[in-house]
Formats: sequence, C-alpha cells, structure tokens
Amino acid sequence: MKKLLVCVALFSGAMAMTAKAQQTVRQQHVALFVPLYLDSAFDGSSNYRFGKSFPRQSITGLEFFEGAQFAMDSLKQEGIKPVYHIFDTRSASGAVSRVGNSPVFDSIDLIIGAVSGNEYLQVAELAKRKQVPFISATYPNDGGVKGNPQVVIVNPKINTHLQNIYNHVLRNYAGNKIIYLRRANTADDRVWEMFRSLDSSRTGGVIKFQPQTLPDIFSTADIESRMDSLRQNVVICGSLDENFGRDIANACASLNKAYQTTLVGMPTWESIKELNRPELKMIPVRYSTSFFNPGTDKWTVDFDANYRKQSFSKPSDVAYKGFEVTYAFVHLLYKYDRHLNQNLTDKSFKLLSEYDFRAIRWTPASAEPDYYENKRVNVVRRLNGVLTLLN
Repeated sequence: MKKLLVCVALFSGAMAMTAKAQQTVRQQHVALFVPLYLDSAFDGSSNYRFGKSFPRQSITGLEFFEGAQFAMDSLKQEGIKPVYHIFDTRSASGAVSRVGNSPVFDSIDLIIGAVSGNEYLQVAELAKRKQVPFISATYPNDGGVKGNPQVVIVNPKINTHLQNIYNHVLRNYAGNKIIYLRRANTADDRVWEMFRSLDSSRTGGVIKFQPQTLPDIFSTADIESRMDSLRQNVVICGSLDENFGRDIANACASLNKAYQTTLVGMPTWESIKELNRPELKMIPVRYSTSFFNPGTDKWTVDFDANYRKQSFSKPSDVAYKGFEVTYAFVHLLYKYDRHLNQNLTDKSFKLLSEYDFRAIRWTPASAEPDYYENKRVNVVRRLNGVLTLLN
C-alpha cells in the first residue's frame, strides 16, 4: 500500500505536467478530485512518514483512485485519451478553493469527485461557475444544492433508499405483523418522518404500523413483547445507526426459534459484518444498497485479478465505483461533450451498476433541474451467507 501511495503521488505530478505539454489539437480535459492526504503522508523532502504502516485516512481515497486509474488505462486502450488532472483535496496544492481559480480550470470539460461535505459544496459551486458537469461519485447527499444542473449525484440519497425500502415492505409484507423499532432522537425522527409521509393516505396509513421507541440500551424482552408467535414478524430498523441495527439483529437472532422473523435494515447495514455470524445467517435480512456486485461476470473476475496483482489486496466497492464512474462518464463526455447531462439515460457503457438518473426540481415549474440524481437503489436479501438481488 505504501508503494501505491508513492505511485499516486508521482502519477498526480505526471498528470499536471501532461496538461502543460498538450499541442494545439483540442483534447478533452478531466479533473478528478479525491482525498489522498499526500501532504500528511510525506514530509518536505518527499520522505514517507509512516514507516512500514499505512495512513488509514488515505485508504478510501486511494482505492477510488486505483479504480479510476484502471479505467483510464482501459479507455486509453480504446483510443480515448483525455488529459487527466488529479487533485488531492486534502493537500495544500489540491484544495478546491485554490485549484478552482487556477488557469488550468479554464480547459476542464468534466469533473469527477469522490468528495463530501464542504468539499462537495465547493466543487458543485465551481462546476456551476465554470459550466462543467460535476459527477459526484460517492456522496449520498445533495448538500442543499439548488439551481445547479451541472451536479450529477451517482450515489442515491438516503431518502431515495428509504422510499425503496418502504416500497419493498408494502409490496411484500403489508399483511404481516410489522414492528418498527427506533430510538428517541432527532436522527431517527427524520427516518420515521420519511416512512410516515410515504405511508399516509386519505383513509389512513396503508401499512398501518406505528413506531416503537426503544432505549439506547434495550433487552431482548423489549422486542419480544411486540412479536406474534402465530404470524410472520417483519422487524424494521428505523435508524441509520449501525450499533443500534447490530443490537436489533442480535436480539432477533436469539428469538429466531420461537418467532418467524424477517429483518428489514437500512443502507448502513451493508457495513455490519456481524450479519455473517452463524447465529444470524438463518434470519432473512433485507436492506438497500447503492452497489451490488455478484462477482461472477468476466469483467469483475478480470478486474479483481488485476487489482490484486497490483495492490496485493482485494478491491473494495469503492475501487469498483472508481472504475465504473470514470469509465462511463468519460465515455459519455466523448460522445456528447457539453450535452452530457442531457444524455444520462444512455446505458451504452454500463458495467455493473444500473443507473436511473432523474432531473430533480424542487419547484415543479422550474425551467431547469436543480441537479440530477440516480434513483436506482438495490434491495438485497442476505440469507445463509448469500447476498441476492431482489429488484
């Protein structure tokens, strides 16, 4: 991993020099914003600071960049050779506020960003000012952006996940015993308000369930008192908190022999490793995810092998996303140029993920979208250690 970080530092510099070496032939220019923390990894003399260890804060950004770099190589083999400008958003030289005012940005045609929070907002504003498409690759949030049709959100927002979870429960479990569990805090209030608004109708709730508030530290008996031994119990975790979700799953596992139970979790559940424990494998668990990789098609197998060969590690979902997003949207740039955002429905360059981009307008009569969002959410079932796509 240390060698990879050194290579990234060299690669970033090489890309900057490439931009200066272009001839008079007009080429497309792509800016990639990713948090690599190179300044903290190397001292002023370019010596690596961490010895034999690797800085944790660099891992996610490096994985995304590695995936993107594989995509750049694939595109080059297809004859697509834009100029890439790599900006480490956690370095002094790559800070959005600095590079956005540099002359290099006068030639940028596409921005791809694995950014979040304030950096996301800065890149979104830069894209609006320069009138350049900004592909937000990983952040599941619009950040309050309005009136900016340059922004394309690839990772569906939390509300989009909640709507898909609700629809799944409505289609499959409306007639069962539904138990909605939450905590007493503002974060869980927001999740419940979304479910409540989706469940409203002129004649009352469609599913007709009520939230049950649990203390932060609860017992198995707190859940068992709400279960029905004669019916299928559908336990919905109404919280994005992983620890709370883990506690609910463990409690339901201990009740599995006495009560027929299906667990419905949140998108955060894909990070709960305990779901693979033997006592939890037998409980059907459903949750939503923005990325589903069955791992069986030829492209996935080849990518996995090449990634392991270069990095000596298994590619994460972030690495796959880095490849997918870079490969698909650079292709779209070459096909549609500045009309890229009006042609997001083109699926010619699909690899793993299905995209369903919609124009989002907070004011229905608005002449232009506030931004574009991918509305495709995968609902998956985890049972006996096997992950199955349900939609």
